[in-house]
Amino acid sequence: MTTLAIDKLIIGLTGNIATGKSAVLRLAAERGALVIDADKLVHNLLDNDSDIQSAIALAFGPRVRLADGRIDRQALGEIVFQDPAALRDLEMMIHPAVRRAIFEQISQSDAPVVIIEAIKLLEGDLVTLCDQIWVTRCSPKRQLQRLLVCRGMDHDTARQRMRAQPPQEEKVAQADVVIDTDGLMETTEAQFNLAWGRLPSPGEVATKELTLPNGQTSFASPKAPSKPTTSQPALNTSLKPLPPLSPVNRPDDLAVRRARPSDIPAILLLMQQATDGQVKMKRADLLIALGERSYFIGQRNSEVRAVFGWHIENLVASVDQIYIYPPAETAVAGAAILEEIEGSADQHIAELVVVFLAADAGPELRQLLADRAYTAVTDLSILPRSWQTGIVEHQPENSAIFIRILRERITVAQ
Repeated sequence: MTTLAIDKLIIGLTGNIATGKSAVLRLAAERGALVIDADKLVHNLLDNDSDIQSAIALAFGPRVRLADGRIDRQALGEIVFQDPAALRDLEMMIHPAVRRAIFEQISQSDAPVVIIEAIKLLEGDLVTLCDQIWVTRCSPKRQLQRLLVCRGMDHDTARQRMRAQPPQEEKVAQADVVIDTDGLMETTEAQFNLAWGRLPSPGEVATKELTLPNGQTSFASPKAPSKPTTSQPALNTSLKPLPPLSPVNRPDDLAVRRARPSDIPAILLLMQQATDGQVKMKRADLLIALGERSYFIGQRNSEVRAVFGWHIENLVASVDQIYIYPPAETAVAGAAILEEIEGSADQHIAELVVVFLAADAGPELRQLLADRAYTAVTDLSILPRSWQTGIVEHQPENSAIFIRILRERITVAQ
């Protein structure tokens, strides 16, 4: 059996629903950490791994599998969450593949610090990989507010999701670091900075031995023959990673950085200017949004000229909010922000960047995407299913899809 020695510092992050884990992940990513969402990897396997799909259907019956091969998570949940033995069987099927996917991302990244988020981190074997356990917590009132505003749940659904989880105190009792996210984002960031500053260096922690699949010397999956199949369409030959682009020419008075709560008034003003007053977000809603996802701003001296909202999920970086004013700044501030997002996505091993362009977007934005080598996609069937899932789940209504592929698709060795 072959092993791979890893000398990275690994943090396990957990906490109940809507307690601010996404904000902590974002802060860690800003400081160069590799961030991994284990629960989303599970969803990716249930949607795309034909071997696991077949095994689950055989174990729990064909009704848990949809017509397109994906696992019906609701139907599966109705079985396993009422039968502890069935849940253990399911975990035995899925956990080895999840660990392989996590190990693959860790082995391919140069980041010295890795943070793994998992809602059931403490109940599974991933906890043995972690040098520290971090737990987020907040008041039930704040949890409810986030579920209503950020996830669009109704009150009954939100309360049901909160009640379905064990008390926060059970996780807090096992934590090395507790981050309370009940207050302002500045307070959360101050707690994060304190914990981050106290981290040992990667060289001070024990080396991890990651077990490799038999006969392999790395976690990179062997390349399979390129042929179309029903479950995994072949990628169009025109949709391949392109050579790096020339750096964007940034004027001396242009600063590109991540948005902070102190930027909220300027961002709200820009949103109204860029949409002729059609978008009117409340300050409290934008404050919550800043804690849940990432925003880059392009600032000329003291004026914010461009804002891009984006996130990474299942190795797909999605840009779904773009506000630029005046439009002439698209080729300057807009280009610099998009370059920044692409660089950040590449550092976190995203496979592609997707830009959702509103139907009424002006010619300046379309030219920007052409200059940055983005390709319009109207037929998602030419893309791997894992990419299709990430795109469909986050595509705003009445938007066109433009993609730029950063690297070949990562597949998990079976």
